[in-house]
Amino acid sequence: SYTALQDIVGRALTTEQARLIRIAKEHLTTADVAALRKLLTNPHGLYEITRLKREPKDFSIEAMAREIRRGEQIAGLYRLAQELLQYMQISPESVKYYASLVNFYSVFRLQQLDEQLVFIYLLCFVYYRYQHLHDNLLNALLYYVRQYTDAAKQAAKKRVYEYRLEQTRDLRKAGHVLKLFTDDDISPQTPFGQVQARAFAILDRQRLGRLAGEIAEDETLDETALQWEFVEGKAMRFKLRIRPVLRTVTFSATTDNDPLLEAVDLMKWAFLQKKSLRQFADFLPTYFIPDYVRRYLYSSDVLGRKKLLVDRYEFLVYRLLRNGLEAGDIFCHDSVRFSSFEDDLLDKERWQRKEELIASTGLSILQEPI
Repeated sequence: SYTALQDIVGRALTTEQARLIRIAKEHLTTADVAALRKLLTNPHGLYEITRLKREPKDFSIEAMAREIRRGEQIAGLYRLAQELLQYMQISPESVKYYASLVNFYSVFRLQQLDEQLVFIYLLCFVYYRYQHLHDNLLNALLYYVRQYTDAAKQAAKKRVYEYRLEQTRDLRKAGHVLKLFTDDDISPQTPFGQVQARAFAILDRQRLGRLAGEIAEDETLDETALQWEFVEGKAMRFKLRIRPVLRTVTFSATTDNDPLLEAVDLMKWAFLQKKSLRQFADFLPTYFIPDYVRRYLYSSDVLGRKKLLVDRYEFLVYRLLRNGLEAGDIFCHDSVRFSSFEDDLLDKERWQRKEELIASTGLSILQEPI
């Protein structure tokens, strides 16, 4: 009957609750308990847990800085939660559910519950909040890279349009200049300087020379080069917004010794040391740079020696990080959305006992030959 089903579910929940409380009592140290209790105190007129519950409203510099500070505040508890929740064998959905109870209950209500049970809720909340915090930071990186990339494309298209418009006007004037050479009213004995003066009155010397060069060399504006010029001009802005994310997040890749992550690690080290990236221009790894981009990342000095444009290089790293995150080739273990597919699988050691694991499911069909 329905009542019997309620009793079965109720007993199961009570038994599971008692199991978790027992594990918490056995493994939480005095320092752990003090750190968890601190979340339910309000030394500044606002409970610490209430501060942590607040989600950023946007990707502004201030909002992301607050997220980073919150991450630093709960990093120690997150490491504890990682270890203890794995030992407790709580499923990811159950972690999410227990974390939601911290959002659901008021601090006053939490203080009325069994303290050990509240500690479990808080650990689940910290675990989920820390990973969601990294989602927010990585979403900010994607947002800003996309914003500056789109702005660069629009600015380049506008420059090309204005250039073509000016070129069209100048071509008409150049036609009038050419007519001077077929004008029968101009005597063959007329000094060339006078003809030049009339030509430059129609189209000034600089614009006429540039137009002649474009026609002779068949030159056109490189739209991609204009995009990189725009990005370089916005370097201070994207550095302020994206560098804090790079300093905070630990990236991983599907392949070992990924050259892009080598660049990320070196850049992160330089930023944490508060050093300019230009100091390491000769040491920055470049073999991950795509061939179609390489020529836009270098300039040449008077002797023809190539010099790496560090601001462009930095933005390329961010752009490739975005591409890798969206493709799943780059990931963050301390994240929900951007975690590795491997994080959802059993570790290799446990999978060595796969026959035992399959048998423990109680599903005989899994043990039959295909």
